[in-house]
Amino acid sequence: MNLDAENGFCDLHLHIVPGIDDGARTMDASLEILRGLYDCGYRHFVATPHADDHRFTYSRETIDAGFAKLADAVAASGLPIDLGKGVEYTYGERLRRDVTDRTAMTLADSRYVLLELPEEFMPATMPDTLFGFGASGYYPVLAHPERCKPFQDDVDALSRLANGRALVQVSFRSLAGTFGRTIKKTAWRLVESEVADLVATDCHSPRELRKVVQPVMKQLRRRLDAGHLNRLMSAFPRRMLTTP
Repeated sequence: MNLDAENGFCDLHLHIVPGIDDGARTMDASLEILRGLYDCGYRHFVATPHADDHRFTYSRETIDAGFAKLADAVAASGLPIDLGKGVEYTYGERLRRDVTDRTAMTLADSRYVLLELPEEFMPATMPDTLFGFGASGYYPVLAHPERCKPFQDDVDALSRLANGRALVQVSFRSLAGTFGRTIKKTAWRLVESEVADLVATDCHSPRELRKVVQPVMKQLRRRLDAGHLNRLMSAFPRRMLTTP
């Protein structure tokens, strides 16, 4: 990715490879999402289709092919953005195998791996599992941990788990209340208390631009100072993609 531009937000988690998971269904929808986010100030994106052991089991070749078509469509559209490729792994055997084999699909060829934790419980071995990523040269990014029940009543438990082992990424969809009041409250607490290292839209559909992205952007600008907002949405995610 070309991150030379000084301005612009960086979204490291959104579902815009068309027809591959529960995100954008068509190329037109993918481009509509990107144009809408561009209008909100985004310039850098990493497409992250789901990858797991059960529902979204498509191959690396399928992901590569879908992303290549998206990149060609973006180039043809003239939209002046940077676009990288990654996946959102579900915690499970596929993730463990790819990390052990050192074949994990990272965010835009960085060392960072996007990981969705179990929502109902947290395995006792999770601290060792996260720490073990480093032995294979990776660093995990926890996708929307505010949706994990063990952290909703104990945000400090998330801080202890992530400390030195992982980064915390909060989702716009959670901040908007898409998943209910408890998750929304937890998400805002993580952001405002600076437990969150970054926020991402996790956008799946063009309709979320009006219902999720735009309202959350207004709230973030109202509730956070400019420096904090810049760290969450620009400076820190950009540094992740440019630091060896």
